[in-house]
Amino acid sequence: MKIFRKKVNFFELLLKQCEIMQKGMDALYMYCKSVGEANHESYGDLVISIEDEGDMARRVLVDELNRTFITPLERNDIFDLSRQLDEILDYAKTAVDEMRLFGIQPNEDMKRLVGILCDIAAHIHKAVANMEKHKVIAKEEAIKVKSLENKMGANYYKALAKLFEEEDVKAVFKYREVYRHLNTTADEADKAMDYLLDILNSL
Repeated sequence: MKIFRKKVNFFELLLKQCEIMQKGMDALYMYCKSVGEANHESYGDLVISIEDEGDMARRVLVDELNRTFITPLERNDIFDLSRQLDEILDYAKTAVDEMRLFGIQPNEDMKRLVGILCDIAAHIHKAVANMEKHKVIAKEEAIKVKSLENKMGANYYKALAKLFEEEDVKAVFKYREVYRHLNTTADEADKAMDYLLDILNSL
């Protein structure tokens, strides 16, 4: 008797990655917001833990992809979008790692930048959630992400301009590196939505 594998819903697996990514970005925001509080570092630990969870979700998706003969989307499209979602979460962890390595604390400008990233993550979640059945909504959400990427760039340069007024040169270099990674996170989100829009245009 031949046993058939249960059909894999790759839209759900991608959505799972989005949920974890959004959770990680929210934890990063709390890490920035809770400076001076007793539980501040616990939020940093949470970001790192969530990034591990995201890695596992991606491993599951790739494993299912390798074992599935027929997929609802092009195999490479699923793989590329999944990889890009994983990159966004990786950069959230990198921000925490760098702040700890450099011995600096999140400031108001970081909080503002991460707040934009939280909005980006929320719209990515909505875009992916609507890919399968509501393409128009998915496209609208993807375009909102791309608009927020522009907002991120503008705020990034404002933060840099303010930073360069500081006299502590070492601190300037340390904070600039973290700002740069936060801005790159938005760039990665923009690339993810390029992949998503390409997928929708092919459906």
